[in-house]
Amino acid sequence: MSDICIIGGGHAAGRLVNNLQKLNYNGNIDIFSEENFLPYERPSLSKDFLLDKKNINDFQIDIDLDKVNYYFNTKINKVDFQNKLIIDLNNKSYSYSKLIFANGSYPKRIFDEDIKGVHYLRNINDSINIKKNIQNSKNIILLGAGYISLEISSSIKKKYPKKEVTIIDISEKILVRNSNDDLRELILKHQRKNNVKFLLKSVIKSVQKNNDESIEFVALDDDKLLACDLLIVGIGVHPNNKIIEGTDLYDDNGIKVNEFCETSIKDVYALGDVALAKNVFLNKFVREESWNNAEKQSNILAQNLIGTKIAYEEIPWFWTDQFDQNFQILGEINNFDNKILRSYSDNKNTFLYIKNKKLIGAVAENNGRDISIIRKILKKNIEPNFEKIQNININLKELL
Repeated sequence: MSDICIIGGGHAAGRLVNNLQKLNYNGNIDIFSEENFLPYERPSLSKDFLLDKKNINDFQIDIDLDKVNYYFNTKINKVDFQNKLIIDLNNKSYSYSKLIFANGSYPKRIFDEDIKGVHYLRNINDSINIKKNIQNSKNIILLGAGYISLEISSSIKKKYPKKEVTIIDISEKILVRNSNDDLRELILKHQRKNNVKFLLKSVIKSVQKNNDESIEFVALDDDKLLACDLLIVGIGVHPNNKIIEGTDLYDDNGIKVNEFCETSIKDVYALGDVALAKNVFLNKFVREESWNNAEKQSNILAQNLIGTKIAYEEIPWFWTDQFDQNFQILGEINNFDNKILRSYSDNKNTFLYIKNKKLIGAVAENNGRDISIIRKILKKNIEPNFEKIQNININLKELL
């Protein structure tokens, strides 16, 4: 029997084991990964790895394999909660004392069939294949105007500025989730400055193929044809929760856990992209698909697993790098009734969002220092002096 069994071998799983080992946990740990790689952080897949600035070893997570039973290329597809068993595709069962779901998410697909030249980005192999195909492609289309597509377009244009890159989205705006108009305007400015084209309120109806079955054109809903030899789809993800379909844990948007990463079943936990977790700051259940969530949630769960009861009270934080610009999002940036802009220069800005005279979130462009201070203000629940905030000559530290 495994003391701790982890389904999934991604960022959250790797950091959880790393944290447990730092806490001198001596129990047996089993990790079941569908990949052939050790756990790694994913942000580089659309940025530095795609640009050949990093190799795989640069973003893999350090764990002591001598103290872990690691199962590569192993998919768990059944769970028997009553008998504390998990079962793989070969019908082999493994027993556990505590079970952790860290199996992340998978990309939404536009076509049921696999088409030569159509790619999705989720893992290292996806990034390797996209990298190879970018080199030999002239007309590249990115479907979906979310962060993945925007980061990939940035990476392509930085390395190959003469390649045609077009982003298509069904919505009238980019970043319809986890964003606001201030951030959209900042990002669009840099994308368009680097000659990335946008076709919004557009839908890909079908693709036309060459004789070798590779993609040649995409047909839009207005019957317009666009030349395309590489189509990268980034229209969101589904949580990997089919494994628990029909059980009390199932939710359309993930596996629901409380602020301690506990499910409603004793000794069963979830974290990372698959976890629909109680967020204390927002006072609602949120499924965060972020580097920060995988890092911080795994630290909390590691302590809870060894008996130190700690709630996850992290303020949602997300960052994206595009065209050498850094954008950061902290807290709640949509449901506000007032905002303040601290503008230091054309490419250095901080928006602060206020509701009921209380600071609730921020967006920063190339200004991580402001975000660090604002995070402390939010955690301390300070009612700041908004007149001081408006004056960029005043250091935000004074508000602490």
